[in-house]
Amino acid sequence: MALRGPKKWLMVILQVTICIYFFIESTSAACNVCQDNQVACINSTSFYLCFGDSNPNMDVLYHCKEGFECTEYNAICLQASATRAPSCGSTSLCGQCTAQANALFACLSRTTFQMCYGAVHPTGQVGYCPSGFVCDATSDAVCVSTAGTHTVTCDVVDSSTDTTTATTPTTESTTPTSTYPLTPNEVCAQQTRSGLYPTIPNDPYCKRYIYCRNAKGVEYSCPANTYFSIESKACTIYKPTYCT
Repeated sequence: MALRGPKKWLMVILQVTICIYFFIESTSAACNVCQDNQVACINSTSFYLCFGDSNPNMDVLYHCKEGFECTEYNAICLQASATRAPSCGSTSLCGQCTAQANALFACLSRTTFQMCYGAVHPTGQVGYCPSGFVCDATSDAVCVSTAGTHTVTCDVVDSSTDTTTATTPTTESTTPTSTYPLTPNEVCAQQTRSGLYPTIPNDPYCKRYIYCRNAKGVEYSCPANTYFSIESKACTIYKPTYCT
């Protein structure tokens, strides 16, 4: 039987109140940080267990089923909702030129980016958004003020505090400093034998690597659910602790 009069309005108010409650109470935690529910969400759908420690245990990576998101609640994975943001935003668009409509740039973290110039992969020097701005691939402006409407394309907090090391030459060196990141050929020029080598700077997600042969290099990505290990110089199912 359909509700009428005061009862109908009471149900409407109750539903609105519940939505507002979830919207206010749902706080976006930092990625890869142990929450009260003893999980650390590394993106919107995947997480590590914490086992009572302050650091997540990275032996096994767990995934929410399709349509569910990693949250700070006891159930861990809850159905995706427009009124409740996941604990950690997505990292699937990090470093992707295709995330930007005109392939102008790629967001490497919340506050860093590289230009794409219409190419598939970003190239050149890493750029830094000013304080109070984030990299937003939904805009052509690259960095958008957090005070207004914005989207965090790559929900990774950049921990780098030294932005000059890569481009500032020392007074003792007469060799010109290369623009970072290095191209595959520049990486291979530093090696004496063929093989697999990490990108320079290292890919924080441990997905990309350089294949060197005869001082020539080509960039590749590890298969799904595998990570490039700097120590073993190969793609492995075990995620190194230094990977995001």
